[in-house]
Amino acid sequence: MSSSNRSKKNYKYAGPKTYEATDGLDDFLRVLEKYFFATAKVKCKHDSLNNRTDLIIDLFHNFGIAECLRHFNNGDWGGYNFAEESRSNISSSLNKALQVLNQKSAYPTDIMELSMHFKDTSIIISRLYRHSIPEHASNILTLVGKHFVYFTKGLTEMPYEIFVPVFEDTSIEDDPFKVNIETSYDNYWGLYFDKGNQEHEALIYSLQQKKFYEESIFLFE
Repeated sequence: MSSSNRSKKNYKYAGPKTYEATDGLDDFLRVLEKYFFATAKVKCKHDSLNNRTDLIIDLFHNFGIAECLRHFNNGDWGGYNFAEESRSNISSSLNKALQVLNQKSAYPTDIMELSMHFKDTSIIISRLYRHSIPEHASNILTLVGKHFVYFTKGLTEMPYEIFVPVFEDTSIEDDPFKVNIETSYDNYWGLYFDKGNQEHEALIYSLQQKKFYEESIFLFE
């Protein structure tokens, strides 16, 4: 997909550009598709002012989250044997692929957002700091497995979207819901449940307390 701005020769834009190609991106996507057993799509946000490229990656799987967790725990993700990488170490593979991409790219490249779309739910992981997603990807899936029974309400309801992580808006005074704002993926997640009749339930799940909070969730770019 190309930007319509490219056709305007005199168009000047100082901010981030979307859909800007980067060298080595095709090879990077092929590695992701092979390793994650998924179809990968990517959006590039190139910021020439800050000399960087951010990636928004979507991985589409043809199986459910439970099958993903089974392969992850068994160390045979996508039909491959990753015993030597300590139970299918996704973080290691992501880091290696990103390092190769950065060697080929003219700008420092990082993953801004990684979404894993399964048949029954989607996990959307946002960046907390540089290279935080590759660094914590394995641990996040481990946490999904450990808390699966809790955030599915005892295996009775499956959230259709899981946002990792969520934080408190400190601009709101006297807010009884106080979230510890630190660069961590293992405190609070946002979950959306489909209640039928076009009604949705948004809950915040505390990994430390293993309980839900009924609070408003707002998404920011």
